[in-house]
Amino acid sequence: MPDESAPPAASDATPRFRLAIVGGGIAGLTLAVTLGRYEEKGSPLKVDLYEGGSEITTVGAGISVWARTWAIMRQLGIYDQLAGEAVRQAPSGAEEQPADDTELKPAFVLRKSDWKREGYEFGAVMIPNGSTTMHRAEMVDVLVRNLPPSCSIHTSKKLIRYTEAEDGSTNGAAYVLHFKDGTTAEADVIIGADGINSKTRTDMYRYAHERDCMGAQMQEECDRCKHAVPKWTGTVAYRFLIPTANIREVNPALRALEVKCPMSYGGKGKHIITYPISHGKYLNWIAFVTIPGGEGTTYPKKWVTDATQEELASHFPDWEVEVNQMISCVEKPTLWGIHIVDELPFSVSGRVALIGDAVHAMETHFGAGGGQAIEDAYLIGLMLSDSRVTLSRIAEVFRIYEDIRLPFAQKVVKNAAKVGRMYEFRYPGLYDGVPVSATSEEEELETTKVRLHELSEAIQELWKWQWGERVEEHWDEARKRLERAVQEGGPDEQPKTQWLSKICTIM
Repeated sequence: MPDESAPPAASDATPRFRLAIVGGGIAGLTLAVTLGRYEEKGSPLKVDLYEGGSEITTVGAGISVWARTWAIMRQLGIYDQLAGEAVRQAPSGAEEQPADDTELKPAFVLRKSDWKREGYEFGAVMIPNGSTTMHRAEMVDVLVRNLPPSCSIHTSKKLIRYTEAEDGSTNGAAYVLHFKDGTTAEADVIIGADGINSKTRTDMYRYAHERDCMGAQMQEECDRCKHAVPKWTGTVAYRFLIPTANIREVNPALRALEVKCPMSYGGKGKHIITYPISHGKYLNWIAFVTIPGGEGTTYPKKWVTDATQEELASHFPDWEVEVNQMISCVEKPTLWGIHIVDELPFSVSGRVALIGDAVHAMETHFGAGGGQAIEDAYLIGLMLSDSRVTLSRIAEVFRIYEDIRLPFAQKVVKNAAKVGRMYEFRYPGLYDGVPVSATSEEEELETTKVRLHELSEAIQELWKWQWGERVEEHWDEARKRLERAVQEGGPDEQPKTQWLSKICTIM
């Protein structure tokens, strides 16, 4: 039966179309906020956001916010609210700097830790604005506070599948969404923001395989469609939030507390990421362990399970003292099998589109998954809010979105995998963690330092996309292509819309 738990906001104008957002995480919420920000009076959309959980919440703890994301938050008018939740780097004894400060600052500190001697910091990624971190729940709270009244929220609506509506369906809808609780809903357009295990993606590729690949092998063996299934990276991660008060009792001078930005304690085939969140109340702590021969195989456990401190410690024998001190504060870690969605050949089909982890779930080594989801949501939301985008133009808008965002995000996925290998001294041609041949311990140490500095430079190079390619360029390209599409459309052309004018003024 149809879900009627949240009636839409009243409006005198007839909606251009009915949009279903599947997923109430950062991607889906950002899309809803964007649509509300740029919605034109007299040309509304009927927007329904369906969240599988009983409330709007989030998975995971920490999130990094980089300059590309701050640019979007400023456009959405929620920059100050989000900045108030952030932990930002500042010189010792100084006030925290604005989140859009352009001074080059350490954003990621690199340290070799897989030896008994004191860890060696061999470099730092320097970027404009440095690092900004926060708890994911804090970002979600800001987005929820800014949801527009025109967006109807439906919780406990876990999507099982969507189907293409029959001709006789109510109000001529294109799609029917089927939820776990037995209810259904209709929509003209679907945007799947439902994460790495996206049911929207599953059905999109099932329909595409049946339509385009008839006579070929099974979907999981199809060279095109098999990429819809997430794959294990061969890496697991132990996660825990360490109260900073606890770790200060163990070591008040711990470097992870002093740097106030993400830090990597690296070793051969393993590395630990730390950074402060919740105004420094917690240290977000993630230990990555690469399983030899695991990449490309099926993960043998549930994706998320409980682990023990003893199991965790067994992976880090003979590491520096700071690592042991942190592990002593990791009381009840959870173990995550790290999966990605890679090489997806398309992210739109008909009037269905995918955003965020549903289309490019990536390893966390750039801290970029949330930011890339926000970029997807903002770009597609900008175009859908345009009053000239009617149902007949959805396919063209989705093609523009796919052409701009899919190759860019997939490049980030690839480079995140590369940089993760560098953190663990296992990238071909660079420092590999193997002791070098030398006539003395001093010579060995100096040679190792030289190789580590070469590695640091390679890591810095891979990070340059964060500031070297401006997110505003994507908005400008979308504007130009949408203008061309409208002009080619003929009589439906109308004056340039509100969001297009705003974006033009900042280019």
